[in-house]
Amino acid sequence: MLFRSGRDGVRAAAVAAARGHEVELHEAGRRLGGQVLLAQLLPGRAEFGGAVTNLEGEARRAGARILVGSRMDGPALAAAAPDAVVLATGARPRHPRLELIDDPVVLDAWSVIRGGEVPRGRIVVADWRGDWIGLGVALQLASRRRKVTLCVTGFAAGEHLQQYVRGAMLAQAVRARIEIVPNVRLYGADSDTVYLQHTLTEEPVLLEGVAGTVLAQGHDPVDDLDPVAFGVPADRVFAAGDCLTPRTVEEAVLEGLTVAAGL
Repeated sequence: MLFRSGRDGVRAAAVAAARGHEVELHEAGRRLGGQVLLAQLLPGRAEFGGAVTNLEGEARRAGARILVGSRMDGPALAAAAPDAVVLATGARPRHPRLELIDDPVVLDAWSVIRGGEVPRGRIVVADWRGDWIGLGVALQLASRRRKVTLCVTGFAAGEHLQQYVRGAMLAQAVRARIEIVPNVRLYGADSDTVYLQHTLTEEPVLLEGVAGTVLAQGHDPVDDLDPVAFGVPADRVFAAGDCLTPRTVEEAVLEGLTVAAGL
């Protein structure tokens, strides 16, 4: 029985191994955890690292074989000939179509969270989801002494966060002097201007003097591996978490547990 990693995959592996299955967990990266590894890098979110450690320990104690730096592709899957496959391949940052002129600096939030280079000057964070990523990367940029404008598609920054978490993060944003612009969607950018549209009035909103734009525009599922094409029966292929549709950590972990419990 083969699994691919992410926090949903680790949970699924732990539960399946505890139920007596022989489990291999393949992680393409050097560490287990998926987006949780990003979350723990943001200001005030270090506790997420403990979630990964706990899940990994649970899987190992249950007897799951964990292989990091192991990208499971079609030929490797066919050679392994597993009885069942659980896909927990996660998601990648979504890059919407934008009108870009004169080569503006456009970065995705994941690269910024990992410590990627960000230009000096005013940085616009364009947040579509209103979750921990937009607010979190804005706070991280402010801690790196950047002037930050957080533009959110919703009515408020972090509106999909639990209220106490949202309140604490918004308080940090106020102290960090982060400007928040609600009800706008990203349209495009040029070398020093970001073009947005007001979601209610549909009027243009222009932000000038911008050095770079960071995209927090949600995620697209990573679903490029089809086990059925490499000999795994369709009724023995399962999926959990963001590879189905991007959601929260809690939902992904629960789905991993539910899939494994039904094997």
